[in-house]
Amino acid sequence: MTPFLAASLSYLLMLAAYYRPRYRFFHIPVMVSTLIFDISMPIFLYTHRHWWHRLIEEEDIFSFGVWMHLGLLFVLYILEGTQVWTGRKILLGDNQARIAHHQQGRALLMVRALILITGGILADPT
Repeated sequence: MTPFLAASLSYLLMLAAYYRPRYRFFHIPVMVSTLIFDISMPIFLYTHRHWWHRLIEEEDIFSFGVWMHLGLLFVLYILEGTQVWTGRKILLGDNQARIAHHQQGRALLMVRALILITGGILADPT
């Protein structure tokens, strides 16, 4: 399975969990597993791809697409951190955090879709 296909499938699973927030036994494990997947994907790509050749030797490091993808990754990690924070507040009984958690989830879905698009564009088939 290619990393792009795995990321696409995890996005679809995340989308299903987004629309089922009341089923906590489904929503929480899926969201936590996609968070772990998002953290582990750069580690996998670092260890299994020829990043030095692509970024340094072929000078792809200077392309706008690489920097846009990297910036989106930072935004993704910040949003995931705030999602965990507001999710914990909801589990502790703070109902005011539900609105923020829902809006952050919507933003997270959009950012993750953009990461899939830019990652698919930047993907090297070899």
